[in-house]
Amino acid sequence: MSKPVARTLCLSIAALLTACATPKIDSASLGHPKTVVIQDFPDLRPVASIEVVVTNWPQMYYSGSFDRFYAIDSNAPSPDPSGVALETGVVSGAIAGAGVARNNNGNVAHGAAVGAGVGLIVGGIIAASADATQKKAEEFPALFNQTMPDVNMHADLLKAIKGALEAKGMQVTIASNTRNALPRLYWPAKPPRGENLVTGTLEQHPAVDADVLVQLAPIAIYASPGPLNNYNSKVGVGVAIYNGRSREFIGWQALSSNENQLWYARYDSLVADLPKAAPAQYHALMSLVPQVVKVISGE
Repeated sequence: MSKPVARTLCLSIAALLTACATPKIDSASLGHPKTVVIQDFPDLRPVASIEVVVTNWPQMYYSGSFDRFYAIDSNAPSPDPSGVALETGVVSGAIAGAGVARNNNGNVAHGAAVGAGVGLIVGGIIAASADATQKKAEEFPALFNQTMPDVNMHADLLKAIKGALEAKGMQVTIASNTRNALPRLYWPAKPPRGENLVTGTLEQHPAVDADVLVQLAPIAIYASPGPLNNYNSKVGVGVAIYNGRSREFIGWQALSSNENQLWYARYDSLVADLPKAAPAQYHALMSLVPQVVKVISGE
């Protein structure tokens, strides 16, 4: 795919998503909460993939579009819809390897190549190469984790956010019942304009004794918008906030980081540079902690 075509594709998708202004949480309606419940989230899968990834629109984080970026243990109990299990500490766990979930976007890559207007023969060669690369990239989560065996992005991010909020005088509790649940809006939600937003299986959960309930949905991947494009860092955190006692939806927004400026023309060059590429993704994700804390604290 040529860069002009890839850019047009990205802009078209962004235009569809952002027909209105990108949603942001209104600090005035949030106030300055003193008690916070943070819903835990699954381990992150550090993916390398050929696909368009939009990090500045919150719906992408909670609609299933990013599900493959999370490691779900199929043997773990399903989320309990009967009540909230609270823990005062941070729930930690090893980041799962490549075998947890599989992602093959060969059809996306093939469509992108054809959409670029290349000849059928050339397009077929490009598509076949993209398919092979996607299959090969299934090894990426395991390679990433092997590069940084002592790093747990899930635990480190949650611990940093919790600690920063507590440093501001807030009482923070981690709710573990969503530890193995894919990100979905917790309770019924409706934006100021538009239809009701999609929620998950926990929408009947009772209220909690806290000023706000917060849902975090972080991602950290290397994405190439097409088979002829570079792999670039895509790092973001979705933030959705409710009034804990009334279950009222306060709002949501997406925070993204441009800190990691590394890019790779080929998947193999990305893998070869993992000693730099993996820490760069980790630090880009952690760089979002102050922004997340600012949103939750209503500053």
